[in-house]
Amino acid sequence: MHRKITIGDIINFLYPTIFTIIIFLLANKLNCSYKVKGMNNVLSSIITFTSIVIAFYTSMYGILITIKDSRIMKEIRQNHVNGIFKYQLYESLIISFIVLILSIFLQISINYSGKLEEILFECWIFCVSYFAFSTYRIINLLLKIIFTADAQEQISKNEKSEEQKRQQLQRINKLNRQKKNN
Repeated sequence: MHRKITIGDIINFLYPTIFTIIIFLLANKLNCSYKVKGMNNVLSSIITFTSIVIAFYTSMYGILITIKDSRIMKEIRQNHVNGIFKYQLYESLIISFIVLILSIFLQISINYSGKLEEILFECWIFCVSYFAFSTYRIINLLLKIIFTADAQEQISKNEKSEEQKRQQLQRINKLNRQKKNN
């Protein structure tokens, strides 16, 4: 059984691409270039940030493994959104590595001037833009899952079984009878 795709699903799927195209066109319109002063610092910062994001994804995937039997993860599987979820996880990790590799290559080739460097820079602009929106989307989703699972676990800990409720009621009744007898 497949889940019906909603307009929200389509928007969630497409907004990184739409905003990336807008930024890419804007960068071309403004004649952005890799020759801008301070580009090496920008590339160093992007390499650092991308590495941090990749480490964050790695740790979050470990957390997802530990909560695989939680209610929220069961609901994801029952509502047949695990395919979309997996796709977004893979997509965000892959684009992170692409941005990291492109940034390293661009940092090496920044001292050269040619058509290859211009193409590399344009690919980098596109990928960095997509990376930003894709990262926002998946981190937002991962944090919602983690905090929802945590809240559900807390509720589960506070819920009492029928046997526990019956025993507590018996203790209360016993205490009430003792008070009446005294």
